Amino acid sequence: MVRYGEEKMKTVAISVTARTLTPFAYHSLMVQSGTATLPELIGDRAVAFGLAAALGMTAARVALPKKNYQKHLAAMPFRTSVFTTETPRLLAPLTRRLNLDAEAGLQKKVQDVAKKGNLKDFFRIQEVPPGQVFNGAVFGLDGFDPFKYADQEKLVIRVGLHRSGMVLLRKTEEHLVRLNVSTAALFKQELPMERYCLHGLQLSPVFSMEDAAEEVTKWR
Repeated sequence: MVRYGEEKMKTVAISVTARTLTPFAYHSLMVQSGTATLPELIGDRAVAFGLAAALGMTAARVALPKKNYQKHLAAMPFRTSVFTTETPRLLAPLTRRLNLDAEAGLQKKVQDVAKKGNLKDFFRIQEVPPGQVFNGAVFGLDGFDPFKYADQEKLVIRVGLHRSGMVLLRKTEEHLVRLNVSTAALFKQELPMERYCLHGLQLSPVFSMEDAAEEVTKWR
């Protein structure tokens, strides 16, 4: 654990590994009759929101709030890197069913779009398997350390569709990390982009922990 930045704005840079405990999926890549997850990474925002929920920093709501990533991320006392793996894997395609009968009430307009293929009741996904290890970092603003905050050496967060995936976080030795260019842009910061994955997920070149900590300190 190393501290970087100005005296009044210390950022704690924490190298972290994330090990998947259960499968999880995202609607990331279009494949025949469904979607597949990007297997080589876990997005920084997924980790950030999962960590905030695990630490009890999210409010209970009847309905989801209006999406505002900049506002919600800015309220968190930490920032996160993208978590990456050098051994990406996906499980075999899994058929899922959207229960239009119960969830949509058999409305005619819903039946029409389902028949046209825009809202399929049966579709396929591909999930990241258990046991995958991803490397990344958590940057605690003003000295915040989520592990100390929870008084735990390990933390379990939920990620993926419907928060169905469970990921174990633990501190590890320092390593290089990648930041999300799209997240930097939310805070009016520009970073070079090495790879475009999705609109909200664009990989920067690798950063040392020190340089990454200096960069995310600006994300306020």
